[in-house]
Amino acid sequence: MSGADRDGGDVALLEAVRDGEARYRFLAENLPVQIWTALPDGRLDYVTEQTARHFGLDAKQLLEDGWQNVLHPDDLALAVEKWTHALTTGEPYEVEFRLKLANGSYACHLARAGAQRDAHGAIVRWFGTNTNIEEQREEQRRIKALLDEVALQLREAETTISALQEARALAEGRLAALDRDRGSPR
Repeated sequence: MSGADRDGGDVALLEAVRDGEARYRFLAENLPVQIWTALPDGRLDYVTEQTARHFGLDAKQLLEDGWQNVLHPDDLALAVEKWTHALTTGEPYEVEFRLKLANGSYACHLARAGAQRDAHGAIVRWFGTNTNIEEQREEQRRIKALLDEVALQLREAETTISALQEARALAEGRLAALDRDRGSPR
C-alpha cells in the first residue's frame, strides 16, 4: 500500500468520524428529551446545549454545579438516594422529580440512566435522559378532577333517587291509607 493510499484512507476515516459525531450531536440536540452523561462516580461530564438552555444555564455551568441547583428542594433527597443506589449497585436509575426551568417555574421530569460497562463489567460512563412529563401529570390531574366530579354527581344522583324512592313509598302508603279510610280497594 502506498503512502497516498494510506493518507486517503486516513482522510476517509477522519471524515467518517466527523460525520458520525455531527450526526450524534444533531440527534442529541434535537430529541425532545434532555440528554446527559456522567462519569462512574456520578459527576456530569456532558449535557446538551438544549438541556442547559432548558434551565437558563450554559452547559459549563450545569456541568460544574450538577443537577442539584435545578432540582426542587423537596425532591432532592429522593433523587440523591436513588442516584447513589444506582452508582453503588450499577442498576438502572429512574426517578421522577421537579426541575426548575429557565422561567423560574418547576416541571415534573422522569430521569433515567443506564451504565455503559467495559469488557470486564466495570462502569465507564452513565448515559441518561430527563423527560419533561409535566403535560402528562397535568392531564392526569385533569382526569382525576373529572372522575372526582363524576363520582360526586353519581353520589348526588343516588341520594336523589333514594329520596324519591322514600317519597314514593310514603305517597303510596298515604294513598293506601286514604283508600282504606274510604273503604275502596286500590
